Amino acid sequence: MSDRLSLHRLFIHAVLLVTCFITVFPLVWMMSSAFTPNDLIADKMIRFWPENPTLANFTEAASRHPIWMWLWNSILTATLITVGKLLLAVPAGFAFGRMAFPGKQPLFWFVIATMSFPSVLAIIPTYIGVVKLQAFDTYGAMIIPSIPYIGFYVFYMRQAFQSLPGSMFEAAKIDGSGLWRQFTEMGIPNVIPSIAALSVISFMGAWNIYLWGQLVLEDSFKKTLTTGIATFADLEGTGQSWGPLMATSLLSIVPVLVIFLFAQHYIVDALAPGIDER
Repeated sequence: MSDRLSLHRLFIHAVLLVTCFITVFPLVWMMSSAFTPNDLIADKMIRFWPENPTLANFTEAASRHPIWMWLWNSILTATLITVGKLLLAVPAGFAFGRMAFPGKQPLFWFVIATMSFPSVLAIIPTYIGVVKLQAFDTYGAMIIPSIPYIGFYVFYMRQAFQSLPGSMFEAAKIDGSGLWRQFTEMGIPNVIPSIAALSVISFMGAWNIYLWGQLVLEDSFKKTLTTGIATFADLEGTGQSWGPLMATSLLSIVPVLVIFLFAQHYIVDALAPGIDER
């Protein structure tokens, strides 16, 4: 019985290792190609370490397209979209989780219903509105319409606030604390892991916005890295520009990867609060 169990575990580990390799290999190849001289990439497509490492691909990419401006635009738009979503979702989550007001339950179910609404259906009317407001090809056109999609964020923060002990808020009421003080001094400090997890999720989602960016951003200097890479590939092709293209692609994942590495313990705390440390 133990031998069969060992073989079963060995098989599972082997499948996981193969799956992990298939998943990670494109990323490793991209990172290697980003630092490999462009003329050497086509000679040997499969490599795990750059030959004659160089930063020339980044310089070449910057000379062809404003990739550093694209990077800044991505950071700016993703940050502002994330801040906007949190400014709406966190107070709304507290209101649904800890406050009593008329129509609370129907309104909450309406918010939940918006989660099933495909955002792509709103692209055309939103685009028409942006054009009529003369906001086309502006940062505002990229940022503001992306903020209201917060159904999941409100639901998640409601659950986070509801998980807090009710006695804590009852004691605050007895001491004369108002709703604002309960929210800022008692609620928020105790749901920081949940806010951090949502921040990372929101930032990654905003960072990867592609279709909407392609529609409303026309000026090359206003594009984000996601839309800029598509422009790079369309204009340059891939035959002679693998190195610069991979260098630009690497720039598009580094900020998100860094944020995830710094915030991963918050994400674990938020998604698995019941797991005890052994």
